[in-house]
Amino acid sequence: MEQKFNPETARVYHFRYMREYRAICVLWGLLSIIWCILNLVAFVQPQWIGDTPSSPGFGHVGVFQHCYPDNSQGIYVCSGSFTTFDSILNDSFRATTFFVGVSALLMLITVAALLLFFCFKKTFVFYFCGIMELISAVFMFLACVIYPSGWNQYEVRQICGESSGEYRLGACNIRWAYILAILGIFDAAILSILAFFLAAKRAKLDYSTASGAVTKSDLNGYSAETMSKRSMPIQPVVTVPDQERVAAYSEYSQSTKRQGASNFQL
Repeated sequence: MEQKFNPETARVYHFRYMREYRAICVLWGLLSIIWCILNLVAFVQPQWIGDTPSSPGFGHVGVFQHCYPDNSQGIYVCSGSFTTFDSILNDSFRATTFFVGVSALLMLITVAALLLFFCFKKTFVFYFCGIMELISAVFMFLACVIYPSGWNQYEVRQICGESSGEYRLGACNIRWAYILAILGIFDAAILSILAFFLAAKRAKLDYSTASGAVTKSDLNGYSAETMSKRSMPIQPVVTVPDQERVAAYSEYSQSTKRQGASNFQL
């Protein structure tokens, strides 16, 4: 069992890890904010599937909107709203709207929970945010799996052709918003795992700082002043003079003094 150190040396351990720990925490917070924004973009953009040059129709479909070109105005006109479920094409798209919307809402709660670091214990906040991100990943996964079951809708067949159906896209292709949602599943899951890791690491740091239970391997080769790895320590070397040389030097010094005294008398 390794040797334990007192609270003074625990301070060295604390400073050693806090720089890297804080950098990872900042990175995790920034990635959470970025994914929250991308989640909202995937929710509101009707670019989950759309037409191709070989499609019989024109338009694109999102989770709750379906858009068609208006030749008279030269723009796309979209129908459907997430606040009115009756305007959504079918039950599969309604379920997708619900899951993606809740996923985006959970990420908004996670971003808002970042402010709790100023007034609550950091370990609790990390666990809370990790749970929110994990549920968000699960809901986004369910949305991406359920969404293709609604491709047998009449409006979708007008764009993609009669060959389209449940989990068959026909002459259409997948657009960037659907790909973004799929990538978001892995993003939210990784952020959740990282939040749990930071929470466990924070609990360990708090315990080590409070109790001083720091092992020798934690402190090996680190300095509290520089916070960096030290090179090989240089030990002072004390040399012992040779006794014969000391005696010879003493005899020579005395003879020199006698010769000088005799010269002074002359």
